[in-house]
Order: sequence, then C-alpha cells, then structure tokens
Amino acid sequence: MEISKEQIGDAYVVSPTGRLDGIYSTAFAKEVGELIAGANPKILIDFAEIDYVTSAGIRAVLLLMKKAKASGAAFALCGVNDQVREVLDATGLEPIIPIHPGRTEGLAALDEAKTKQTPAESSQSATSASEVK
Repeated sequence: MEISKEQIGDAYVVSPTGRLDGIYSTAFAKEVGELIAGANPKILIDFAEIDYVTSAGIRAVLLLMKKAKASGAAFALCGVNDQVREVLDATGLEPIIPIHPGRTEGLAALDEAKTKQTPAESSQSATSASEVK
C-alpha cells in the first residue's frame, strides 16, 4: 500500500492505494492519526484507489473517525467504490462515517462541518484533545 498526503487549503487529503487490510491498516492508521493530532484539522480520506478492505481496515477507519471526533477534527471519506461501500454498509458504518462521491464534495462538506462548529465546541475540543494526549 502506498499512502500519499496532500494539503488543499486547510484540509489534508490522504490517498491510500491498494488494499487496506491487516498488513497495512496499522501503518495507515498511524499516518492519518498524526494528521488528526494537529490543531482542529480537516481530514478527507480518498478511497478512489482502494480496491479491497478487510475488517482490520474498517477498524482502522473507525478508530481514526473516533480520534477525529474526540479532537474536534472534521473527518470524511470520498471516492468509495461499490465493493468497499458494501462492506461499510454490511458493518453498519455507512450511516456513521460521512462519505462523499469525490474530493470536491468531500472538501466542501469538511468546510461546512468546521463552520458549523461553535466557539464553545472548539474550546471543548481543544480541551479534549489535550486530555487525550
């Protein structure tokens, strides 16, 4: 698996390629987790080049989503193919994880999500993030 990271505006787009399985899920979670540790980041995971996901990969995505929520980060997926979407749906995660058709829609949704966050939520998220560390 290869993982490329690109900053677009104030968001990070992470584009893994290949399989997100037990072999690669730990490295994937570590790389994305480092981005989430920043100050209220926006993280978009572009799954356009992911052709296979196992339960270990789903677990990694779920843990990253929880970490993002706890730290006040905006987190979403985009470019999810039908096979991966079926796995997300079968595990009951599709309604929980924001999924967008492409990067443009995903980045717009992240902007909107961060805009909706109130100042009180931002300070609460900063407190939560410091407690997690």
